[in-house]
Amino acid sequence: MTLLGVNWYKLLDGEQEAQVIAMRLGSPPKGYGNWSLRLLARKVVELGIVESVSHETVRQTLKKTG
Repeated sequence: MTLLGVNWYKLLDGEQEAQVIAMRLGSPPKGYGNWSLRLLARKVVELGIVESVSHETVRQTLKKTG
């Protein structure tokens, strides 16, 4: 898909998005008071949900859910 001359494609599929959202709704790791976007992005990669992801992609995913 092209948007304003830039190739654009979805970085996370529906299942991956659901896993990010579920993780956000759960408790943060021990030693953290809450989830940050960067912490979520790091954990998603550590758990092998995706090979790589930016905190901005995580933000956009969570923003879609309200």
